[in-house]
Amino acid sequence: MAPSDEKSRWQSLKDEASAGRLYLDPTVATTCRDASNKQIDLFNQLRDSLTTLSVVTGLGRFTAADEHAKMLGMKAIGGERDFDTALKEHIEVLTLIRDTIEISVKKYEDQQIAQAQATNALGNGY
Repeated sequence: MAPSDEKSRWQSLKDEASAGRLYLDPTVATTCRDASNKQIDLFNQLRDSLTTLSVVTGLGRFTAADEHAKMLGMKAIGGERDFDTALKEHIEVLTLIRDTIEISVKKYEDQQIAQAQATNALGNGY
């Protein structure tokens, strides 16, 4: 599935969570949120490392070698279908996943609190 499709899917799920139509169990969701944060951190570290990979040397002193080095460097950052853009797109999707989880857990917890308060109010004769 294309990153844009994944982004659209998770944006839709985030909207559902925001509207209160998507709830996740907090125990499971916490693990998923933590895994998402860990993956986001890893991808950001990889993006930071790409600047080193974007400068390719050691291919010789020929025009063709210089052009090849430039092409390889642009595969890391700035070229067509480069790794930097791919990682950025994955980070955007993971951020949507994490945000969806956090919203749904908050809604779930708010619902549990409201139910507990209603039950207490009934039990106290209100």
